Amino acid sequence: MANPKIVYNPGTGNITLQFQRGPRKVPAYFQEASRHDNVASSGVRESVLERIDSFLEFEMEYVGIGSDVAAWASFFAYALQGGSFQYFPDASQGVSANYWLEDTTWNAAYKAPGQYSFKMKFRQVVT
Repeated sequence: MANPKIVYNPGTGNITLQFQRGPRKVPAYFQEASRHDNVASSGVRESVLERIDSFLEFEMEYVGIGSDVAAWASFFAYALQGGSFQYFPDASQGVSANYWLEDTTWNAAYKAPGQYSFKMKFRQVVT
C-alpha cells in the first residue's frame, strides 16, 4: 500500500501533495450527526435528523524540513481559505473522496531537529 496523496487546484492547475510518510492515528470511521432530540414528560423520544457528517482526522508525526513541510504549507495556504480537495488514501489507487479542511488553524510544531508534527481534520464534501 502506497502512502496517501492530496490533489488540489488553487486556480493554477492541479497540484499533488504526495505524503512522504504515512499519517498516524487514523480512525476507521468518524461521523457526527446534526440531530435535534426531544423527550416528552411521558418518556417518548422524538429525533429529527438533519444530516450525518463524515470526517477524516489524522496526525502527521514526522514531516521533514525543506520541501516536505513547504509542500504542506502550500496546501494549507489553499485549504485554510475553504477550498475543496481530493484525498486518496492510497496514492497508487484511483479511489478518492472530496474534503474541506475543518480546522481554521495550522501549526507545524517542532517535533525533533529538522522534523515537524501537526494534526488535521477534514470534512467530507456532500454533493
